[in-house]
Amino acid sequence: MGLLDYLTSHALDEDYAYVAMRDADRDASGAETPASSSDAPAARRRVGVVGAVVMSAFAVLVVTAAVQTSRTSVSDQSQRRELAAQVSGARTQLDDERTRLTRLQRQTVALQARQLGNDRSAQGLLDRLDLLRVKTGATPVRGPGVRVVANDAPGATTARNEVLDTDLQRLANGLWEAGAEAISLNGQRLTNLSTIRQAGGAITTNGHSLRPPYVLSVIGDKDTLAARFAETTSGQAWLDLQRQVGLELTITPKDSLRLPASEVSLRYANKPSGGPP
Repeated sequence: MGLLDYLTSHALDEDYAYVAMRDADRDASGAETPASSSDAPAARRRVGVVGAVVMSAFAVLVVTAAVQTSRTSVSDQSQRRELAAQVSGARTQLDDERTRLTRLQRQTVALQARQLGNDRSAQGLLDRLDLLRVKTGATPVRGPGVRVVANDAPGATTARNEVLDTDLQRLANGLWEAGAEAISLNGQRLTNLSTIRQAGGAITTNGHSLRPPYVLSVIGDKDTLAARFAETTSGQAWLDLQRQVGLELTITPKDSLRLPASEVSLRYANKPSGGPP
């Protein structure tokens, strides 16, 4: 039992004990023994002093508990504000680093083009670099294609009626197979280093959490991508998902789409054995 509960439940026990003892003495004598004028005031004073001490101690404990609770609440709020400030600062720093990285990448591309553009023998190398940048997602791209929107079933309440990470993996792989040249998922450029997986309560790609609806911007032949996707095993699987669990999928041709560069970059590269220098 807590100290406050004990004091509350036992605050008047001594008063009741005194009355019970007096009644027991009265029953033992067989007659009521009048209390002397000196005994009654003394007893009342004794009970009054004990009650006053108990109530004072109880009041001190209540005030102490209230002060401690108030201090704890203030400390928790201060810690939450400090943590929120740290998170905000980290996000700002990350955005600044990404902006700086994008600027440096553009400067690198411009310098390469300037150096190689003056050398006719290097023109083929420059064209190859441009193609590799597109394929690896190292540079933004623009062109015609389709916009694919995948969403949970209307009124979905269970995972069975929601788009899963495996469904998005199947969708992206089917579009690559259908002839996609570049794909972004909710603004994140997909490359051969990108992952689409479940992390906690959300699907993530390139380290970013995604929320439905899932929008894929796909650059390629806008007139044939949808039909070719439907012929793939991934396309057939998505048709089954639409019929069986009610997932939504729409494919809309677009004359022009712009996809950002990928945030995923190579950290190490090894020269293949037996290859050209």
